[in-house]
Amino acid sequence: MFSPTRLAYAVRPHAPLPIVAAAVSLAAMFAATPYLIQAIAFRYDVSPGTAGTISVIQVGAFAMASFVLPRIIKPTGSLLRWAGVAFLLANAGSAGVSEFALLLMLRLIAGVAAGTITWIVWDEAMSSPRSMASISSVAPFTALVGSPILAVVSDFGDQQTYGLLTLLAIPTVLLKVEIPTRERSTRKVSRSRSNRVLLGALMLLAFSGSSLFVFAAVAAVEVLDLPATTASFAYSLNAGAGLLGVRLASRHRRPGWWLLATGPAAILTIFGGHAVWFFIGLSWWGFAFWMGVPGVLLMIAERSLTPGERAGDTQAFMALGRTTGPILGGFLTNGGDFGLLAITAGVGMAAAGGTVIGVQEGRERLPPTPA
Repeated sequence: MFSPTRLAYAVRPHAPLPIVAAAVSLAAMFAATPYLIQAIAFRYDVSPGTAGTISVIQVGAFAMASFVLPRIIKPTGSLLRWAGVAFLLANAGSAGVSEFALLLMLRLIAGVAAGTITWIVWDEAMSSPRSMASISSVAPFTALVGSPILAVVSDFGDQQTYGLLTLLAIPTVLLKVEIPTRERSTRKVSRSRSNRVLLGALMLLAFSGSSLFVFAAVAAVEVLDLPATTASFAYSLNAGAGLLGVRLASRHRRPGWWLLATGPAAILTIFGGHAVWFFIGLSWWGFAFWMGVPGVLLMIAERSLTPGERAGDTQAFMALGRTTGPILGGFLTNGGDFGLLAITAGVGMAAAGGTVIGVQEGRERLPPTPA
């Protein structure tokens, strides 16, 4: 769909290279998780559901670190490198342990390190629209390029996958970066009510979207009778369309309308009734999502006392949504009700977009309270 030249152009770094490298290592970790579940279940002789607790623990620790750390310390280059060291060692250890309890402990450490790195990365992104474009590109680019590689590597086992994640963490440890000291208010977080609403919208978007996205491939197989391999290609299209959306996001000022459009796209994946509509729905979903999210992050930055003030909060709230959304999805899919799941997810995502529209276009702008 994209030529290598186009891909390279799409992710050209306007952010510091160590920052981009750190973002790549984190995106690879999250992209690898779905492929690790079965491999972990096999090696440790546990059920897939039990193996899935690594994601809950990892994302929970990620959310905690993203939310708490910005309130007690400042982002620095040395903190980024030390978090990179912890992330590298946790991945390396995960490849070597033989007890499932030890694996869970290491994924907890990896989650804390990942939350720390993510906060610093997005603090940089929200301080510069040019950095925002580069860093926002990382997740869809990594999913597009890395998912096929991770799928192949995971066939050899979870140890090989964690070994690959260890290698990807090396640049974060070796590359030095200077994080500029930005003027900060005596208040840690502004009282901007609109930011609270926007954070809630991002959490609702992540909650609703993840409730369906995680199970979309299962729905394609059971409802549309698609082969699993064919259904997986739709995720690549979703990532490719998302990458295009990131590159075009800075050309508009209405992110809420794009997020509103993710709702019908999600519903179309199931109710289209044909593989073509499943592919179109997931592609449009990825494009509209990434056309909207960077703009919402910039809206939050503009309404903050300092641009990166809410950087950790945005990632923590979205992580919380991604953690709890699959619980709803699992409940509905266990009953075989994919149609209700699609409607619930679509309505929730559209409501998140409508909330952003209301904040942006409402008569009363709610600027941050300076004291």
